[in-house]
Amino acid sequence: MEEQIRRLSAHFGWNLSDEEVRRIAAEALVQEQVLERLKQVHLAQTRPIMGIFKSPRIRAASRGRK
Repeated sequence: MEEQIRRLSAHFGWNLSDEEVRRIAAEALVQEQVLERLKQVHLAQTRPIMGIFKSPRIRAASRGRK
């Protein structure tokens, strides 16, 4: 991971220090672990919740149009 960050730093001219590269690589590793856990969640039998949390403003505006 550190080598990839060094290449990006050189390519984009960021001039990151060794400490910054190590810190970014450590954070990327943590984020990768979080994403790996999310990939393991099985959502095939769940229903979407979109539309449940409508704001009062939207409902009031739609009533006025009727």
